[in-house]
Amino acid sequence: MTLDSLHYRLNKVMASNTNKQSFLNKSRKDKFILVFSLPDAMKKIDSELRTSYNVNEDAMQFSVFGSIVPELIVPAIQIGYSGSNLYNSAHAREPYPPVTVDFTIDNEFNNYWAMYNWLNLMHDEKEGLYDASGLARDEFFKSYQTDLTLYGLDEFDNRRIQWTYTKAFPTNLGSIDYSYRDGSESVSSMTFVYSQLHTKLINQ
Repeated sequence: MTLDSLHYRLNKVMASNTNKQSFLNKSRKDKFILVFSLPDAMKKIDSELRTSYNVNEDAMQFSVFGSIVPELIVPAIQIGYSGSNLYNSAHAREPYPPVTVDFTIDNEFNNYWAMYNWLNLMHDEKEGLYDASGLARDEFFKSYQTDLTLYGLDEFDNRRIQWTYTKAFPTNLGSIDYSYRDGSESVSSMTFVYSQLHTKLINQ
């Protein structure tokens, strides 16, 4: 097989359109949703209080924007050899950085309230303690961790890719800005840390 024929075959494979759609179709910045189940300890919050705020403990869904997928780094190592410098992979991933996402606050402030109580679970505002209400029952603190799943959507709102942040929990809840001159949607932000990030494509 000649080099030209090999290039031809490679280009033909790369140009194949298995989804039968135009290559001009692009992903959009407003096509991301963040979905997760509340941690076990959060589900034990008094049911009457949770009902009054209409929080669904089975699944929270956030309309998010901002830097939602972090930079991924597998560094290279510089190796001196015979008067030259070569590179080899370190075969190790750098620690995952915290992720800060902006989200739109719903009109009942349910999603903001859920994040507020999640942080309050880890440091009670009145007692200054972790789990002041005794909701968490495990020694490894798994009760306040959960998996967050970020979905990238196509133009028809079908889920096409997902990122799963494992053993995640928030470390910061952003401010809410107010202006009587601005009638746009209210937004806030949250920063969370996690142990691993897994990515996969979704076939519809």
